Amino acid sequence: MDFATVTAYLKDLFATFTVLFAMLSPFSGGNGTVYEAAKPDELITSFVVVSDIHVETNQPQAYNYLHQTLEGIKAGKNVDAVIYTGDNVMNGQTLENFFFYSAVRAVKPAENNLVLAGNHDLGNTEGDFETLLNNYIRNNRLYLGEDVGKGYFCRVINGCYFISLISEDLSTWDFTMGEEQFNWLEGVLKEAKAADAPIFVFNHYPLHYNSDTGSRLAALLSEYGADLFVHGHYHDHSIKAGNFYSWGGINSVNLTRPTEMTLFEPGEGIVVEVYENEFTVRVRNFITGEWVEGLAYTYSF
Repeated sequence: MDFATVTAYLKDLFATFTVLFAMLSPFSGGNGTVYEAAKPDELITSFVVVSDIHVETNQPQAYNYLHQTLEGIKAGKNVDAVIYTGDNVMNGQTLENFFFYSAVRAVKPAENNLVLAGNHDLGNTEGDFETLLNNYIRNNRLYLGEDVGKGYFCRVINGCYFISLISEDLSTWDFTMGEEQFNWLEGVLKEAKAADAPIFVFNHYPLHYNSDTGSRLAALLSEYGADLFVHGHYHDHSIKAGNFYSWGGINSVNLTRPTEMTLFEPGEGIVVEVYENEFTVRVRNFITGEWVEGLAYTYSF
């Protein structure tokens, strides 16, 4: 057995034991403020999206905010899924990932927990991309039982398509997708359109972060009628002023950071409620248990 095989085996063994630890963790059961959909009797599905948690071993407060946010999300009566749009950890380290995935595993804020990779999860310009990508894939499988494919994947939940994308390099300031991912995405979009299903797309980077990839992606999403594109990366708290926008004809939301520790109030994410002919997006602070005033948008299918 060569060194690489032994190393991979030991990583899997370590992650398996940490899953067992997470199952015994005292952080279980929601204790946040209860909330529900505006029209629960008409609801098809509801989901929460958060981004840029940045768990770091020398920043315990971020970990505390993560737990509080997860507990606040879990208090939702109708939440079927939580999507984490990347930069879940700061440096892609094994211990950081243990803290993040163990928290999600222990609290389990929804039945479906879909974790994307951001630049910090993949080393933030340092390390070997393929190694870090494989670690991300392995973590999702071992901690959450989720198959994230090659880093991009799709889930169909209550008839809605949840499409998760990934940038295929280590760059902090660039966003790239290869031909294989584009071809896969078009196939999924064709399937969703044929089913006349709502299409929600998630990525760590915004569409306008790379003029070539972003423009091509926006054109593809527009062609097949994607309903919403959600991203993070900026840590842009102008979301409080209404950071809902359209780029390339795609309705987009730029998420803030729920573990913000200095300039802004932590705990924010969005709650999306899907109905037959429309969906709504509301901003909620899951730590304080309050809706952010003035930030509720409705889109028609």
